[in-house]
Amino acid sequence: MSKKYTFRKVLNDLHLWVGLPCTLVLFIMCLTGTMYVFNREITQWVDQDKFQVSAPAQAQILPISQLISIVEKEKKDSRVSVIQIPENTNEAWTFGFLPKGKKGEGKEPAGVKAEKGKQGKAPKKEKPKNFWVNPYTGAIQGDAQTPTVKFFASTLQLHRWLMIENHDIGGLITGIACFGMLFLCISGFILWLPAKISSWKKWKVWKTGLVIKTDASGKRLNFDLHKTLGFYAFVFVTIMALTGPIFAYEWYRDGYRNLFGFKAIEENTEVAVTGNAIVFEKLIAEANRVYPYTGALRINIPKKAEGTVSIQKNHSGFFASAGTDRIVFNPYSGQALLIDRFSEKPFGQKMTSLTKAIHTGEIFGTFTKILYFLACLVATSLPITGFFIWWNRGKSDKGKAKTKVAATPSIPIPARAVRRSPVMQASVKS
Repeated sequence: MSKKYTFRKVLNDLHLWVGLPCTLVLFIMCLTGTMYVFNREITQWVDQDKFQVSAPAQAQILPISQLISIVEKEKKDSRVSVIQIPENTNEAWTFGFLPKGKKGEGKEPAGVKAEKGKQGKAPKKEKPKNFWVNPYTGAIQGDAQTPTVKFFASTLQLHRWLMIENHDIGGLITGIACFGMLFLCISGFILWLPAKISSWKKWKVWKTGLVIKTDASGKRLNFDLHKTLGFYAFVFVTIMALTGPIFAYEWYRDGYRNLFGFKAIEENTEVAVTGNAIVFEKLIAEANRVYPYTGALRINIPKKAEGTVSIQKNHSGFFASAGTDRIVFNPYSGQALLIDRFSEKPFGQKMTSLTKAIHTGEIFGTFTKILYFLACLVATSLPITGFFIWWNRGKSDKGKAKTKVAATPSIPIPARAVRRSPVMQASVKS
């Protein structure tokens, strides 16, 4: 008789056959995700000669307007569009440059309509080109696009689009892999649970899914690594799988925002020009008064004289929240036109603004980045251990089939049939 085909058996087979086609893609995505978690820290360590500054004795940081004047003289065809000020005084400031005469943000340059017709999408906003600047001297210490930064940029390209030039195709593949991972997480967790609910009260039943038996055979050890490590990484890998398609599919991103009731904040980005602009230091002082904690600052400098100045502030530290506080100023009066405090945002607004941080593990600083790194490392191993479970299972099934054939006994001829055989009787008479 054939064995009963239970729900658990069906789920186990689905877990296997969904996992096999996704093995290579998931391995690449998880490996690159593991590598990318600490990209900033690795970059700062490798390029510390450019990233760090040594302040002269009793030196003072130059006024921001003076720093802008110095660096724009060196980069004659560019203007400063953003300045990032780190919390530590021994770190270089990052100045972002955009070409003069190009807004690079929001407006469509000539020829965009034709490009839209071909690809169905408007080109992305032009990103500033970043340079590290010594705030004590105004000297440009180097291009922030170092080989290390380029390496991690390629790592991200491989993670999101598998290095496929057409991002729509690459995103389609990685998005499908994310859905596959989500199914594998859910089905794997169900299979991890003890088969019989009546036995859930017994510790021994749970122990097999929580402890790796290191002295077992290679097959059993591989199975334990897949089952047990998969359980411990379950929550984090599921979060990654849920948030991954946001970066691949516009419909998924819109649905995610609608789910949490996302609403864009309307703000006035132009003011009347009334005399000379207030120095940036006064705006920074006011931003620090509104947000009285130590952290990194980002100043967005408008191109037009009528533009507003936006200052963002982020927490830093081992348990730092990734939430960004923002304040928008009238640069002539110093009046705060908008105070966008992260802690006062509705839950839905927080979730949508933290989408990237939730996916990458930056949501609570270094602490969650360590957890995500370990979870991503485990996730990288799951396609490998899962493949070997399938491989060993195939070899085991072949071995069982051969053993069954070899062990099949020959059918004996009953003695009564031999006595009644006419051929045998004739031979006896002769």
